[in-house]
Amino acid sequence: MVLIPSPLPLVLLFVAAGGAAHAQAAPASPAAQGTGATTPLHSNVDFELLKEVNDATEAERIVREPQPFLHLLIEAGKLEPGDFTRLGARVADDALYRELLLRPAEWRGQPITAKARFNFSTEEKVPLGARDPAGEELSFRYWRGVATDDFGRIWSFSLLEEPTGLVAGDVIKIEGFFFKKLALFDRKYPEELIDPTAHLVGKRIVKSWLPMAPVTELSSELLAEVRDATPEERRELPDEPLWHLLSFVQQADGDSIARSAAEAAAAFERADPDARDATYEALLRDPAAHRGAPVRLVGALLDRQPPRSRDEENPLELPHIWQTLFVHGGPTFSYLISAEAPPEWAAGQAAVQVEGLFYKLHAYEARNDRMVTCPVLVVKRFVPLYPGIDELRSGISWILIAISAPLVAVMLLLAMRDRKAAAALQEARLARRRARKAPPSGAGAGSGG
Repeated sequence: MVLIPSPLPLVLLFVAAGGAAHAQAAPASPAAQGTGATTPLHSNVDFELLKEVNDATEAERIVREPQPFLHLLIEAGKLEPGDFTRLGARVADDALYRELLLRPAEWRGQPITAKARFNFSTEEKVPLGARDPAGEELSFRYWRGVATDDFGRIWSFSLLEEPTGLVAGDVIKIEGFFFKKLALFDRKYPEELIDPTAHLVGKRIVKSWLPMAPVTELSSELLAEVRDATPEERRELPDEPLWHLLSFVQQADGDSIARSAAEAAAAFERADPDARDATYEALLRDPAAHRGAPVRLVGALLDRQPPRSRDEENPLELPHIWQTLFVHGGPTFSYLISAEAPPEWAAGQAAVQVEGLFYKLHAYEARNDRMVTCPVLVVKRFVPLYPGIDELRSGISWILIAISAPLVAVMLLLAMRDRKAAAALQEARLARRRARKAPPSGAGAGSGG
């Protein structure tokens, strides 16, 4: 069912003096005292002002009280990506959704994160004459919309930033302050109300994913959806099959992938014995036939890029993924994707073997403005083939030590033997000297007679 927000206008009854009175420090929210919600520690949400919000009756749920509503929009606009998490935003589930509808006043102004499927959004403009609590006139645009999760829970939202690149059905993450239970008119049947929805006021929404269960078996149907890039048509990397492969690689046994990759490499070489790199050329020649198959490639890490930020969300909840350009002989290139950073030792290796699953062909722009097509591998592990510079230096050092040690030992033995011989020779010389100085044995008796 496609829904639209209420077409009724906001009730524009701003009282500057009353707003100024609400600008004082806010007391702790009742939600923090009674239901376990987390009070924002670094926001300036005015909980006293939010007490003006009412949603007990159908007539009250149709209206968005302007001053509290715009106050939350302004406060949400001060936050940066990740701030809602740092504020202790509660992740919405069925129990929390029921709490929001059952006791909305206790949750008013609390940070909430929800995932749902995008329905639509429309642009709105702050009505003329709207003022902030300090009396300054407000003039800006915002967007409101609707999303429904897979359990039928309806979320409505208002945002400061325009949602872009979204189509109906896309999974989104909504981060915002809970405002009220809001009643919506059914777009298909305008005389009927969708009552109630949970309304969040935030800064932006981002495309997201529903959580993915660990993948222990590859889906041929999902991999069949992958489309390879060409030099004329570049396709972005992140999509559902990529996360599917990343999850499988995380769960899979590395030795099993290595054995299958070795068997595939041998088969490629038998089929094309004259190829410089039979595996690489087979992937370029017929990528669909090897989608998701274990393969191995040999080369060197050319460019280990910083990890991609995962602000755009992913179903594995990885903080980042690593993308590494891998150069073969030729030169030819491959693109590596891994959930963990390539090991430090790999940067100094003359040759590294990577083992993983083939994903797709990707096109990127080389330094000479030429589009290049290359295989993309989801990596399980990096294996050293030849020693790197540091290992080579260390090895040479140990060889020199191994050669030098016997020589030093022989020299020490010779030195010790020479010292003993010199000591014996010296002792003999002293003995001869003492013998020469001693008087004859009969000289003393003759003189006495």
